[in-house]
Amino acid sequence: MDTQPKVLLFVKAGDDGKRYGACPFCQRLFMILLAKAQEQQLQFKVATVNFAKPPDAFRKLTLRRVPALVHEETAMDNLDEIIQYLDETFPSPSLDYDDADAEKCCRDVFQKFCYYVKDVSKDSSHLEAELAKINDVLASRTSRYLCGDNMTHLDFELLPKLHQIRVAAKALKGFEISRKLRHLWGYLSRAYNDDLFTQACPPDQEIIVHWAEKPETPNLSMEEKARLAREAPKYSFDIPISSP
Repeated sequence: MDTQPKVLLFVKAGDDGKRYGACPFCQRLFMILLAKAQEQQLQFKVATVNFAKPPDAFRKLTLRRVPALVHEETAMDNLDEIIQYLDETFPSPSLDYDDADAEKCCRDVFQKFCYYVKDVSKDSSHLEAELAKINDVLASRTSRYLCGDNMTHLDFELLPKLHQIRVAAKALKGFEISRKLRHLWGYLSRAYNDDLFTQACPPDQEIIVHWAEKPETPNLSMEEKARLAREAPKYSFDIPISSP
């Protein structure tokens, strides 16, 4: 008899209403569940939600947003509450960290990206400054990730955002992360070679469409959108430098 606890994670559906979509918060929880499943008797399933026609289970539980999580009699759709619940219910491995400098350097980069991609900021200087802060902190470390050799909650929060910045800013604004940020590229490279990241990562096409459909961001033409839909899923897991 299978006694492993089963968890259901609802995530954003992609552009076709079925495939895995590009929500960095959904990817964050997906990565946390993968990490927990490596060390515990934990099974989980990921289901996509198309809000034009949500799954019956999602609708009957009166869930309103994604990511959402269902486990036994518990159903919730608040990100912070879900993370706390997973840490309390499945405590191993511990994903906690205690590093004020690392936390501080990550605080504003996604906001500055949002300002830039929506043309609130007219140039990329503020985004570049935040990326440089992360690079500088990484340069001061000897560990694989921000707070150690294994990913912590801080990495699960930052890495999906960095990857979306990389893909969306290039596609929609022609912006590329500087090759001079070697430690940042090394950090991304290690994630690109880690199953915790790659198994939970949406394809480039979904990331581009996700941001192009937001208000005040550069739009895609019908032809561009159709081309992305036809293409095989692409994942930008390469890096532009040889030895980070």
